[in-house]
Amino acid sequence: MTIIMILLIVALGAFTRTVFGFGEALVTMPLLALVAIDLKVSTALIGALGLIVAIPAVIRHRQQIDIAVVRRLVIGSLLGVPVGIALMTYVPTTIVLRTLAGFLILYGSYNRYQLHRYHVQQQHLQSHHWDYLAGIISGVMGSAYNSHGVPVVIYGTLKKWPVASLRGIL
Repeated sequence: MTIIMILLIVALGAFTRTVFGFGEALVTMPLLALVAIDLKVSTALIGALGLIVAIPAVIRHRQQIDIAVVRRLVIGSLLGVPVGIALMTYVPTTIVLRTLAGFLILYGSYNRYQLHRYHVQQQHLQSHHWDYLAGIISGVMGSAYNSHGVPVVIYGTLKKWPVASLRGIL
């Protein structure tokens, strides 16, 4: 029964990634924790499956990929990955799960806030140096929780990237 639950959760995560371009970890990580799967095993499983699900999206949106932005995000991410790995290695699982829950609440609150501000002009981040910071946060979140897409989506929204570009960069 547990294997069927895991397969259904993974399928739901893949569906979420296919429809929205990101978010498989936001769906699968908390659900896998409810099924009592170890957080480190869940992170590895969803990381590997996320790569497989991402390949068709990369092929489909290859024209919209801004290589310069991706390069800066990846450089920042490479700096953040060791921090995320250290977080997973040295911080107790309960604290990591509570942090993940807090992050999900903050992200949901951010989206709700953005919906109410829809008519107000958003700040446009001009400098490319913000790409590196977004990459660092993405690296930490990706290596610890497989939630690398959320910081990039928030950043892309603040930068006012067109939807096609955001999908390509994700």
